[in-house]
Amino acid sequence: MDNEAKHRAGRNMIKARFHEYYRRNRENITPPKSMGQREFGFLLFVEGAMLRHKSFNQPSELGKFIEATVPSDIYYSAAYYMDPEAPMDRKGWTGSDLIFDIDADHIETECKRIHDKWRCDTCGASGGGKPPIICPKCKGQRFTETTWMCRECLEEAKNEASKLIDLLIRDFGMNHEEVNLNFSGHRGYHIHVESEIFKNLGSDERKEIVDYLTGVGLDLKLLNLSYPTDESDASGKLTSHDPGWRGRIARSVEEIVLRMDREPLGKLGLRREVIESIIEYRKNIGKDISEFIKDVERKTWRQIIHKAVTMAKVNIDTVVTTDIHRLIRLPGTLNGKTGLKASKVNIKDLPRFDPLKETVAFEGEETIHIEEAPRFEIGGEEYGPFKDIDETLPAHAAILLLCKGSAYPVVKPIV
Repeated sequence: MDNEAKHRAGRNMIKARFHEYYRRNRENITPPKSMGQREFGFLLFVEGAMLRHKSFNQPSELGKFIEATVPSDIYYSAAYYMDPEAPMDRKGWTGSDLIFDIDADHIETECKRIHDKWRCDTCGASGGGKPPIICPKCKGQRFTETTWMCRECLEEAKNEASKLIDLLIRDFGMNHEEVNLNFSGHRGYHIHVESEIFKNLGSDERKEIVDYLTGVGLDLKLLNLSYPTDESDASGKLTSHDPGWRGRIARSVEEIVLRMDREPLGKLGLRREVIESIIEYRKNIGKDISEFIKDVERKTWRQIIHKAVTMAKVNIDTVVTTDIHRLIRLPGTLNGKTGLKASKVNIKDLPRFDPLKETVAFEGEETIHIEEAPRFEIGGEEYGPFKDIDETLPAHAAILLLCKGSAYPVVKPIV
């Protein structure tokens, strides 16, 4: 079987499974508020084909269309339009939800060096983690990436989502009812804010929100955090109850000074002598940060405060938030990169939410030939690593491998 035939067979199996899911679960697709004012977009299984500028007034219309077309991915606009089916310049924009995209792709984790791979399209050279800017072998600049998900990168994405939600509620005064959280079905989360206060903000105003979240232009001197022994400095009174960035930094400093063990302190990049001074302080006093701040050396404080700022920043895809016409994944639909469900998550349930178990969509088994795959987890079980082998796996694991392009179906002989 040549590569095109393998790809086609895999695509057909995925599409058949997606069709079965949508036939049985149309009612689980969650239409957005004011759905008749939204544009819908559909990525089709035909290579690279995107169907856009569609609108639906009823959930039943949308469900029937999805079942008939069986897209690989389904999106809707964060924007509200007078005429969603018109060309972009004639749609009549009337506002947009405030949305945030948190993706493990934008978070530095050690696990990516193990499970993510790149391959040079020119010479075939390959390696782990993110692709280089220039191929070390042929100097080419075009690469094919294969990304995987694991507990480490999913946990980091969850931490960022939790951090963002806390910030939106504390610093922007939002309430839980306005903030909607969705797992993307791959390596991240989408946060939607449906509020009249933010609805009519343009791209520039949304950029101001992004800059605040990510700490762009943050001035430690203006926050009185440059060095605690300066007479004009209020660092010694720094508490987690301080508003805005001071409070956020204080909570990060508390985490560093009072709770982190040696290993995570080392991963932060703190020098050994700084780590030892933190551990020693914790042994002797260790109740709050005020005494530590009072006695800390300038060099030590500078390193701790900069690490605290890094911890307090939120890692988001900034382009998504500033784009007032953005299409975002529809909850209840399947992610074509994994076969997992893009799922709504109750904010209170986020600490316990397990995307590798709770978003599995398929039952039964499939027999596939796996060309190469790292060790991975899905549905509460671990599989692999695999290389050039036929395997009969639970359907959710098999579909994941097919979606990643790491496998193709095995044609069973007719007996």
